[in-house]
Amino acid sequence: MYKALVVDDEKIEREGIKFLIETLGLSLQTAEAENGVKAWEYLQANEVDILFTDIRMPFMDGLALATKAKKLNPKLKVIIVSAFGDFEYAKQAIQIHVVHYLLKPVEVSEFLEVVTQVVHLCDEDREQRERTLKLQQVYEIGSRYVQEQTLLNLLQGSASTRNGIAGESVFDWLDENTRYRMVLLDMQRKFFDSVDHGFESEVKSKLPWECLYVNLNEYQSLLFLHIEDSWDNNTSLEPYGQQLQEFLLAKYSADHVLVFSKVLNGFQLLSAEFQEMEKVLEHKFFLPATAMMFTEQTCAPRQEEPADIDGLLEKISTYINYGESHLIRTGIERMFESLRNSNRLSTIYVKYICTEIAKKYVQTYKREHHACFQRFVEQIYTTQNLVQLKDLMIELIEKREKTSTESPRKVIGEVLKLIHRDYGQDIGLDSLAEKAYLSPSYLSHLFKKETGASLVKYITCYRLDKAGELLRSTTKKISDISQEVGYTNFAYFCSIFKNYYGKTPAKYREGDSA
Repeated sequence: MYKALVVDDEKIEREGIKFLIETLGLSLQTAEAENGVKAWEYLQANEVDILFTDIRMPFMDGLALATKAKKLNPKLKVIIVSAFGDFEYAKQAIQIHVVHYLLKPVEVSEFLEVVTQVVHLCDEDREQRERTLKLQQVYEIGSRYVQEQTLLNLLQGSASTRNGIAGESVFDWLDENTRYRMVLLDMQRKFFDSVDHGFESEVKSKLPWECLYVNLNEYQSLLFLHIEDSWDNNTSLEPYGQQLQEFLLAKYSADHVLVFSKVLNGFQLLSAEFQEMEKVLEHKFFLPATAMMFTEQTCAPRQEEPADIDGLLEKISTYINYGESHLIRTGIERMFESLRNSNRLSTIYVKYICTEIAKKYVQTYKREHHACFQRFVEQIYTTQNLVQLKDLMIELIEKREKTSTESPRKVIGEVLKLIHRDYGQDIGLDSLAEKAYLSPSYLSHLFKKETGASLVKYITCYRLDKAGELLRSTTKKISDISQEVGYTNFAYFCSIFKNYYGKTPAKYREGDSA
């Protein structure tokens, strides 16, 4: 329903026009004003599609009102309703693009014909706006896809992509002369396949810089921050990282790790820096469930350790290999004595050392002790001082016995079998780690070491390879294939499939000749 404003200094005239609109069944929502000034105030505060106005009125005449109204809203349709048919009035009405000029008293048939024509013009305007909006949406989707593909290629170190965008306006601000940082959002659980499009805007609103956003997989997304000179140091960034973390925890209850890159200029070092971010992320197991990290800070600053710590750790490792519990205990006591006399090591590094010792020790146990180890690591990171931490480590030695363990290669072989068998189910790092009787972080480390690829990336590639096979070799519905390879969110499956193959599932099914 379109909105109409009826302006006349005579109430009976206003009522007459409103009566005709209602009686003739014209789909117009009407408001009224008693003079040009009142009408102008209303037009400034409300959307109006059609303006019915008299010419001679106090304070502001109808032609002056129409002139101002058309400048405010060029699409406004103006109908003059006046008892004055003077040529000079008609000439002015033409100059300000009045669509019709009705003489009082208004004839019903003429009024119906005029208003019907004007409503039709409004319909055409609305259809044109809708077409323009759809075209804009199509353009934005295409532009966004090009941006995402370009960024993904740059992260992989594609020299052709890097050279190809030189001098091109692929992004709003990211180019060879821009200073920026990357922020990796690594979620503890599958997350990005279930959030809607509003998530990106919400994240950007929590940060004071221009941002580009690209999703990597169900667990990870990456932000590119347009950093100014005043935001070069990590201390300045931490409050905004904390604000983003508070938002993710409050709204989504999503444990996560944020990894900030160093400041970059252009694309030359982008791929190498992203690899550094992934290396830093390998230490997330040794941090709380939600944490913030910077590639410019070393997770394990071994250059700061006491002079004899390497020797002590080597001895403890040897004692563990031989299963000498009393020697393990003696080595741990000496290590804590050394740590107690040194204030150069960070708390997180001390806990990291203890976790590494416990991990190596527990690897010599039977499988059923894996759950105990997980709880033990949680206890390590809740200790408040060295005394508590030492007591906890001694307790571990006293309660556990040495047994054999399977080789990493055999474990990863079993995990690969599970992936190849259950890829269509809701599997991930946590569920596979539980079945392999390993911690998620340790399984992730072993998997990448043995296969050269991250576990999440391997699962994604395997699923998409299977999806490609099914598309080419069967006539199953694409939505059914999405479910069959483990993607319950069909829109997300189509998006990640296009990122992987460079074309939609439907186009891929058609083959190279399509």
